[in-house]
Amino acid sequence: MSLRAPRARARARARAPPALASSSSSSSPIPQTASAMLASASASLIALASSASASTYTGRLSMSLLLPIEQRRSDFTQTEAIDYPESDTRILQTAVDCANVLLQNLGCDTAEASLKRLSEDGGAIVFAPVGAKSKVPGAQRIAVAVLPNADDLPALKRYAENDQWGTKTKPMILVTPQWNPGGEGYNVVSDFGFGPWRAANEKFVDSFSLAYALVERRIGAASTLDATGDNMGRGGVARLVFGGSTSNEPWSVWAMGGDGSSALIGTLASSVAGNNKPPPYAEIEQLFRDAGTAASLRTRRSGQARSLEDKLEEKVGESGSVADWSLMSTAEVAAALRAGTVTSGDVASWNKDVCRRACDALDLSSAGKVEALRERIVAAMEKETSEAKK
Repeated sequence: MSLRAPRARARARARAPPALASSSSSSSPIPQTASAMLASASASLIALASSASASTYTGRLSMSLLLPIEQRRSDFTQTEAIDYPESDTRILQTAVDCANVLLQNLGCDTAEASLKRLSEDGGAIVFAPVGAKSKVPGAQRIAVAVLPNADDLPALKRYAENDQWGTKTKPMILVTPQWNPGGEGYNVVSDFGFGPWRAANEKFVDSFSLAYALVERRIGAASTLDATGDNMGRGGVARLVFGGSTSNEPWSVWAMGGDGSSALIGTLASSVAGNNKPPPYAEIEQLFRDAGTAASLRTRRSGQARSLEDKLEEKVGESGSVADWSLMSTAEVAAALRAGTVTSGDVASWNKDVCRRACDALDLSSAGKVEALRERIVAAMEKETSEAKK
C-alpha cells in the first residue's frame, strides 16, 4: 500500500513564469492553505491594533476571506467551480470553524466561546473571552460575526449599541459579509434600503475597518473555450490580497493557474482612497493585459511542477499557527500523512469529512461510519510504518 495524490490533484501543475514569480517587499503573500490565510489575517489584525497608528483603531474590523469550501476543500488553490454547490448549513459551519481558529490565533479561550445565529437565514456570531496569552491590546472579549447579510444588520447594531461590542475592550470582527452595498462591482440596487435607512446602514458598515482580505475575481473569458477546445483570450482568475495596517496599503494581485499555480502580476491601490475596497475590475484587467499570455489560464493550465502535496509535505508543522484538521484540504491531509506527522490521537479527533479526505489519500474505501473510517486509517498507517521498517 502506498500513498497517492488525491484524485482532485491528479492533474500536473505548471510553474509560474520566472518573470512573474518574484514578489516585492510591498506585496502581501498569497496563502496556499486556509490555515495560512487565517494566520495572515490574525497577524494583520494584531498589527492594526498594536501599531503606532493604533489611535485610528476603534475595535470595529472586517475581513473578506476565501472559505475552504467546495473546490477549495480538495485544494485551497483551486479556482474551477464544482458541479454541485455545498449546502448553506455546511458553508456556515465551515465559517464558524474559521472563526474559532481566528480567535485562537488572537489568544482567545474558545473552550468558553458561545455561538448565536444573527437571524434565521443569516450568519452567526461567536463570542469568546480573551485568555492569558491575548495578542490584542486592551481586549477583554472578542466577537466574530461570520457571513452576515443585510437582514443581520439590526442584530449587529443592537450588539454594538446595547452591549458595547465594537470597542477596544470588546472588538467585533465581520468576516466575509454577504450584503450588496450597490455601486461598482455589485448589483445596482443596494441591500441597505433607500434614503435615511440606507445612509444609516452604510454609516454603520463603514465604521468597520478592513484588516485583511483574500478575494477572487474572474477576469475576461477565463474559462471560455473556442471551437478548437482552447481557452479564448487572455482572461484569467485573480486572487487579491490585502494585509496591511494602513489605508494606503496596496492590494497584491496574483494570477491563478487552473493547475493551482500562482504568479504576482502587480499591486494596485484601493478603488477609493482610504476605503480599502478592492481595486476596480478595469485596473485588474489591465494588469492581465500587461502581463500577457503568461498570466492567463490559456498558458497556465498544465505543466511539470511538483504537486502541492510535495511542497506542503516539506513545510508540515512550520506555520506556527493553530492547526484545525476540519479546515485542511485533501492536499494538506495527504501531505501530513506522507510526512508521517499524523498520530492515532489525531485520527481519533477527526470528523467524517477529514476521514474521507484521509481515505482518499490512502486509497481506502470511505464508506461506513466515522468509527470504522478511523480504524481503517489507523490500520493503514500502522501497516505503512511496519513496511517502512523492513
